[in-house]
Amino acid sequence: MRLSPAGLLVLLTPLPVLAAGGGVRPPPRFTATEIFSFPPSNPVFIENLLVLPDDCILLSNFVSFSPPKIGAAVHVLDPSTSPPAVQVIATLVNATSQTGLAKLPSSPPGSGSSANKRYAIAAGILGDNFEFVNNTAAIYILDFASTTAATVEDVIPVPGVLNLNGLVSLPFPGRQHILLAADSRGGRIIKIDTDTKQASVAFSDVLMSGDPENVEGSLGITGVNGLYITQAGWLYFTNTARGLLGKVKVDGNGNKVGAVQVVREITSPQQQPIGFANALDDLIVDRKGDAYIAWQDASLVRVYRENRFGGTTGQEIILGPGGVSGDNEGIVLKTPTAVALGNSGKEIYVATGGIDGGNLTGGQVVRVSI
Repeated sequence: MRLSPAGLLVLLTPLPVLAAGGGVRPPPRFTATEIFSFPPSNPVFIENLLVLPDDCILLSNFVSFSPPKIGAAVHVLDPSTSPPAVQVIATLVNATSQTGLAKLPSSPPGSGSSANKRYAIAAGILGDNFEFVNNTAAIYILDFASTTAATVEDVIPVPGVLNLNGLVSLPFPGRQHILLAADSRGGRIIKIDTDTKQASVAFSDVLMSGDPENVEGSLGITGVNGLYITQAGWLYFTNTARGLLGKVKVDGNGNKVGAVQVVREITSPQQQPIGFANALDDLIVDRKGDAYIAWQDASLVRVYRENRFGGTTGQEIILGPGGVSGDNEGIVLKTPTAVALGNSGKEIYVATGGIDGGNLTGGQVVRVSI
């Protein structure tokens, strides 16, 4: 087992890319740094992450492989300290497992609530087969007095959903209180109005459903997984069972506008069938339109935007085995689960579950300059 010390810097140089007209574009250069990992004595499985305005990082914790304890801890990582410090800032008293994270608007003046920053986190009680126990899925609203102190402001039940996963808030003015969540088992997008405290089905689609006929086990019934929404209302998603990146336009009520589209089917370098070794998880889309996807069990993959070089989409492994960084001996991503865009737009953060060789050793946070 190879563990990289915090602060280890690795320069990753991808292969040249053909540009339109047959020319060769200079390869981009990526710098990756592991900034934090939970110790084996406290092996937190990081499921998702969200960069806060002060560059601290909110972390969700999916599972403990010891007997689950009711009362899931929410962590915040401060990467500016030396060494980077992590602390528990809230506890979700009726949950054992956390998944998606999203920003919410501050409460307006006169609402009776504080003007603190607010965030949503999807959570529930984890049962068998990586599913929530029925009717335990909920959206927890966290009120941040500061980066080091948060309280649970509200809990919104999401009944009938067994795997509440990726989470985003609508980007449109006056509509940021509406959340969209991935129902991975149901192949649906769930709408949660945090003002009315109501959850409903926004839409479903076959491209968001699982594929149990072709993929075995729990992955076969895991469809739509990670979500990312652009300012223009394009909702990007990964589908774990189908191994694809898709997108659909949504309106100010979270309804789909037009058809769900396949952006790209992601293929492993060894053409492996879909399984735990190459399962797509969460994603982000940068300001240029390129997507970055956490690809279990050890890779970060970029999907180039359409027509970037005068052609269709392409894919490239930035960090991990089987691709342009396959010779990397410094940083090993131990089950990557999520990607978040930094505030500058020049770096992304990758979270991992910390599973290495079948052992839960502690989740990582890795910064990659883009």
